[in-house]
Amino acid sequence: YLDLMAAVDTMLERPYVDGNRLGVHGYSYGGYMSSWILGHPDREKSGRFQAAVVAAPCINLLSMYGTSDIGVSFGEVHWGGSVMDAEKLLKHSPITYAANVTAPVLLLHGESDHRCPIGQSEEYFVALKRQGKEVELVRFPNCYHSFPRTGHPKMCEEYLARTLGWFERWLV
Repeated sequence: YLDLMAAVDTMLERPYVDGNRLGVHGYSYGGYMSSWILGHPDREKSGRFQAAVVAAPCINLLSMYGTSDIGVSFGEVHWGGSVMDAEKLLKHSPITYAANVTAPVLLLHGESDHRCPIGQSEEYFVALKRQGKEVELVRFPNCYHSFPRTGHPKMCEEYLARTLGWFERWLV
């Protein structure tokens, strides 16, 4: 997070970057980081991003642990915990910080994603919606984790169109 924000700070020093029209987009681990960024605005940078596209994210490490095709093997090595340490997993889960989100969020997710199951986006959608946040969820039927790169061309096109449309809507 700190490294990513430092990179954003560096980019904002460039004369052609409009700091009032910043969006954040991430897919898979990038979806995790995008949702983490949205939930952790610091005092000086609060509201930095005016829109977000969060795709195929890992939102809740505790539920992902038991539902992802790599939840146990990947989780215990990279998350540093197991389901037995629920408190630690939730501390590092973006859903825990959903109340801090201020930017409108578009969630994009393949319904047949076994790496980051669609339930991750569904959980985040409900958490944001219940708190009155601006959020939309688009489900891509019969699409697996890598569909934006290797899926049916119509689905790839729709993914890109939705992403561009969201940023055009909120970053004008």
